Amino acid sequence: MQKIKYKLTAQSSLIVSPRMNTALYKELDEFSLKQLTTNDNYLDKDKLNIIYPFYQYGEYTKYAPERAKYYLPGSSIKGALCQKRSSDSGNIMVDDIKVSNDDVVLRNLYKAQYVNDEQKADFAAFFPNVGVEMIKARATLTGDIYVKDKNYAISLIKSANDSAKKKLEQMLVYLDRLKGQKEHFLLHLNCAKFKITAIKDSDDIFLVGGYKGLLNSIEIEKAQQEINSAIFLDQETGLPHGIVKIKLI
Repeated sequence: MQKIKYKLTAQSSLIVSPRMNTALYKELDEFSLKQLTTNDNYLDKDKLNIIYPFYQYGEYTKYAPERAKYYLPGSSIKGALCQKRSSDSGNIMVDDIKVSNDDVVLRNLYKAQYVNDEQKADFAAFFPNVGVEMIKARATLTGDIYVKDKNYAISLIKSANDSAKKKLEQMLVYLDRLKGQKEHFLLHLNCAKFKITAIKDSDDIFLVGGYKGLLNSIEIEKAQQEINSAIFLDQETGLPHGIVKIKLI
């Protein structure tokens, strides 16, 4: 198999968390509010009771981001590239990617709440007592994939890119259906539509990780287009989580 190096650039924050039993709890003395020195605008640290850490090598017994050895699992990249071509999964291997500690941030998740209620609709922290570690937007990662040749890698990227375009278009259709809510909520929606429209036709993007909402996770049949979806947005960029650009180098 041929080793091919690639570069990923996060266009929005990227969330890939291990299993639920790795959550860290303030009540169990697995972290303290005093150690949270960040002034991130997207974390209400005074309410924090639970932290979901990003993938890291070692034990998840204490919150220690300065010592953590973070990584993006190769299986996450492989799964995203092969989502529409599961039969190809045996023809590609992807190494884990080391992630710099400076590229991981602790934030609340922001989700559209009460989307069909004109008075209550808003974007707000989803479980404000929960913080999630994520790779921040504009972080650049470099990794290796192993395939039979470069053309095969290009074909996998194209397939994942075609799927990403369809998913982002689905989300735009859904956002256009949400009308009549209060102005503050619509400002968030219009910002998201603008940002998604600006990036959705790019030939070098695909979607990785979780908390993207159903319509950014799977392609929906036309007969199911009226399906509702959770809307999680990276508040820093206005985009759904997990949009990355890829470049073979």
